[in-house]
Amino acid sequence: MIIEQHYDDDVLIRLLDEPQPADPHLPACSSCAGVLESYRDVTGALQDGSVWDERELSQEPKPQTVTMLQGFAAAARAEDAAAGPAVARLLAGAPSERIALLEQHPEWRTAGVVRKLLDAVLKSAYVEPKVSAEWAALAVSIAETLSPARYAAEQWRRTRASAWRELAYALYYVGSFAESLQALDRADAILLECTISEYDAARASLVRAIVYRDLERFQESVLLAQRSGKTFAAFGDHTRTVFAEIVEASVLVSLRRFNEALVINLRVADDGSLDAEARALAANNSALCCRELSRFAEAERLYGTAISEFERLGLVSQVAKSRWGLARVVAGEGRHDQALALFQRVCAEFEESGMAHDRAVASLDASESLLAIGRAAEVADLCRSSIEYFRKAGLAYGESAMTALAYLSEGAEQGRVTPKAVREVRTFVEKLPRNPHLLFAYPA
Repeated sequence: MIIEQHYDDDVLIRLLDEPQPADPHLPACSSCAGVLESYRDVTGALQDGSVWDERELSQEPKPQTVTMLQGFAAAARAEDAAAGPAVARLLAGAPSERIALLEQHPEWRTAGVVRKLLDAVLKSAYVEPKVSAEWAALAVSIAETLSPARYAAEQWRRTRASAWRELAYALYYVGSFAESLQALDRADAILLECTISEYDAARASLVRAIVYRDLERFQESVLLAQRSGKTFAAFGDHTRTVFAEIVEASVLVSLRRFNEALVINLRVADDGSLDAEARALAANNSALCCRELSRFAEAERLYGTAISEFERLGLVSQVAKSRWGLARVVAGEGRHDQALALFQRVCAEFEESGMAHDRAVASLDASESLLAIGRAAEVADLCRSSIEYFRKAGLAYGESAMTALAYLSEGAEQGRVTPKAVREVRTFVEKLPRNPHLLFAYPA
């Protein structure tokens, strides 16, 4: 697939002198046309004499501004302190109890409570993804009831936008792609009302880039990741700048350009200025590239590094995902007994984390190993357990997944299941989060 090239700044600046540029690319590219329009706005503003006012500005802060900022900081600290016990009580109860608690304590509907909830969401995202999504939804419900009269307009808007952004990522992580995009649309709409929102908008755009990557909207994903990375770099946020590079590299993986992606990920994995989580993610992605390049020994070593770091950091779901990759390496080398033990462990970990889709796909990998070692009869049991789990999960595409798994289970019971059939069902189930209305076609 070819990723469309956009005009660089030099080309767009040369087009400024043309009132109506006779260029075939601009009418079809809203991105380049928008940047060109921004340059026109800037050059127009520079013609205003007030821009060139050379009066010396005082370096001394205004006392009233200092007082206002100190008061704002003190109020935020007090609100966060009060929010701690409230959030602890909210998260300790069941979802229905949380609603009742909020009705009993309307004073808990504060920006501080939203901030504390989002802290909990971030800490639980890779440990209990399903729970993380529930907490993010709670944060959104509180954020949307905040009184605009109580907070400065920018703070009120950004608090709500942050809640929607974190909900979007939590929904993406559990495979609810359509709902994730709806949450991002809401975050973007709120940020458009803000006076200055470049950094917040870049964070939302990076989440959208991740979702678009998994939806195979590769060109849009790369463009969003690149733009986000430039914004983070301008704000001096090295970690998020690098993470934007990782997302861009993951698109290269999706395009099967593994050598290019491997160069980026190995560089990030060796960057000592980054935190351990970012380096572990890069090691995991490097291992995936090596696996696809049939460099199995390197892949196994890198997966081992990633697993050790994720375990040390307590990131349970990331441990399971890396172990899943390792299991696929072991299976690729023909060591199916060892691979099966790893796949079974991974399925249990995904089930515990509430990741129904990943559990189903991993169980199909396990099914292929079962066939390879002559234990075809057990495939039916694996399929039935996945069907039951999809039924409980209540995902939008659950019926389609259960239909495909039922077909495979029936074939296993009748002794006619083949590795080809397992791979076909695996491919179908893997596509479902991207295409939830996809129907399973029974092979002829």
